[in-house]
Amino acid sequence: MSVLFRVELYVKDIKESVNFYQNMIGLDLYGRGKRGALFNFDCFSLLLTSESALGDKHYFKNKAISDIKGNGFELIIVVDKLEKVYQRFLDNNYPIEVEVEKYPWDMRGFKIADPDGYFIRITSE
Repeated sequence: MSVLFRVELYVKDIKESVNFYQNMIGLDLYGRGKRGALFNFDCFSLLLTSESALGDKHYFKNKAISDIKGNGFELIIVVDKLEKVYQRFLDNNYPIEVEVEKYPWDMRGFKIADPDGYFIRITSE
């Protein structure tokens, strides 16, 4: 059985979000359209979609309204070179929510919020 895990994030500014995930975190862009972008890795895909694609009756527009995106959701991205990614955020004066720390399961990571407020843990061994 083949499994693909995909996360879709609705974003305000697709260009800003693509820049963030591609140039700050270092994900490889797989495809790009006017209102969306796709990052693929192995059996995982991250899909960014412009909020403009949401219809007026969409769940996110009438039942799940919040000033903070992804409330209760943490996206974890595992990278090869944690220090390199962390330094890129420091060099760009990007706010770090939680500095680099060691976890009990022998991994290290730091936490940030993306341009829309989605909470992200960048981690590696």
